[in-house]
Amino acid sequence: MSVREAMERSLNGSKIILRFNEELQVVGDGAGLLSGILGALGSDYSKFPICEKSWAKVRGKDRVYDDCIKDRSGLIKKSFLKQMGKSWKNTRGRLFDSHYKPTRTLEQNLEQRPKGIPREHWKWFIEYRNDPATKAKCKQNALNRKKQLYTHTGGSKSLARAREEKEKIYEIEQLDESTRILSENDSLAQALGKEHPGRVRGMGHGPTPSQLFRPSLQPLVDRAQVEETQRMLCELQAEVTTEKLKRKAMEDELAAEKNKRQEIESVLSYLVKQQCGEPPPDIAARINSLDRHGGT
Repeated sequence: MSVREAMERSLNGSKIILRFNEELQVVGDGAGLLSGILGALGSDYSKFPICEKSWAKVRGKDRVYDDCIKDRSGLIKKSFLKQMGKSWKNTRGRLFDSHYKPTRTLEQNLEQRPKGIPREHWKWFIEYRNDPATKAKCKQNALNRKKQLYTHTGGSKSLARAREEKEKIYEIEQLDESTRILSENDSLAQALGKEHPGRVRGMGHGPTPSQLFRPSLQPLVDRAQVEETQRMLCELQAEVTTEKLKRKAMEDELAAEKNKRQEIESVLSYLVKQQCGEPPPDIAARINSLDRHGGT
């Protein structure tokens, strides 16, 4: 389903159910669709006017959110609005670069404004972008971006979705080691779903399913590509294993700390009883409080 189809269906009362992980991050196929919808909403300047200095000052965000997202708890609202704000900011930057030309007069630039943006809103935005303070800020932001050492190279797929897919691949291969071998039903195909026609996931451009998977004594695909794919699968598996080990180590450390605290509480309780018999009410209340916290 495309973003346009999803938004049209929502107007007719249809809803898309999203799946979340333990950190309340959207995962699964719906995550990609949601990202596109939030991007489309953020770049809709009939809903969010372009004539504001920052996303924080834009009005009407709560109304648009409540109309499109059914979130009774409100736990995910902040992150969703942040995604819309990023789209709002990035899109208006692209609109300025593509529709404004410094060689034109103001009147000519107003006539070339983007479709759907009122004339007075576009005029405000042009004046804001040409303000010396705004130019200095844009220049500084460009310099800051150049200082970034690492960038996200996973495409439009979020880190939460990528992590879930890695775990799913690992679980599939643990149940059946033969799925590690490149095939039409390998672990990648089972975890990520059917690939686009004419493509083989993990092989790049060139090899087709009919070439790669048809019975033949002579392989038609460069063996180096197959080995590279196998290497990538092994790396994915190693990353998932490392994450599981880290999580297990943290759980073991918390359990050891809990046992240590309970032992200290037992010794304190014993010493109080030896010295005073039954502990005074205030001391007993504090020990009971420690017991309750130790059990959580």
